[in-house]
Amino acid sequence: MQTIEQPTPQQLSTRKSNLQRKQRQRAREKARSHQAMVDHLENLKAERMNAQGLARRIQRSQCMFGEVSPGVDARTLDEALEVAREMSRALNAPEVKEGESLLDFERRIFDEWVNYDKFVGHNDAGGRFPFAGGGGAPYLNRETGELSPGHGKDYWVEHCGGFDECWKVLPGARNEIGLASLPKLKKLKKREEPKPEPNATPAPTPPAPIPQQQPNAVHFMYVSPEAHRYLNGSK
Repeated sequence: MQTIEQPTPQQLSTRKSNLQRKQRQRAREKARSHQAMVDHLENLKAERMNAQGLARRIQRSQCMFGEVSPGVDARTLDEALEVAREMSRALNAPEVKEGESLLDFERRIFDEWVNYDKFVGHNDAGGRFPFAGGGGAPYLNRETGELSPGHGKDYWVEHCGGFDECWKVLPGARNEIGLASLPKLKKLKKREEPKPEPNATPAPTPPAPIPQQQPNAVHFMYVSPEAHRYLNGSK
């Protein structure tokens, strides 16, 4: 009969260490898999909310600072300067100053934009984003010049990192702007007030029924059989 060799204490310790190491590795892999799933679901949720927000902005013609239309950034220096000047006008901020470059002007208007305080307590996200709110960074309707609540200062400064982190600098944006060559901004359209609905024409009143006199009593009389035959044409 063959004798079974018993493991030494060192071998038992090694086996135990290997088992614990594998358990820790499986736990890390499980945690990474769970976190990856959570991140994926959060990304899907964010994409859906962004798509809904963009659709709402397109319907209302609401542009963020730097956009030529909802969701479309300025692509040229002329477009970027135009939308920056339009936002400056809407915020009642000073126009382009002597010696400023487009980047200088955009940075100054960005600060005015995120610190706008006329919509305190409102934001476009409706409270669904923990980083949104405060009333800053309003949307602009470029046709009417009307401002409306946007994501707010916390979103652009705290979440996105402010101007230096989130702003795309166009080639040539550091060159000084020639004030003499600035074109006039297009005129704003007046906001159309909803037309009042016409008053409904009342239905004509039907004429009153003609009163008819009712008999005071019903009279009965006896008719002989001969009279009945006569009235019926019988002889």
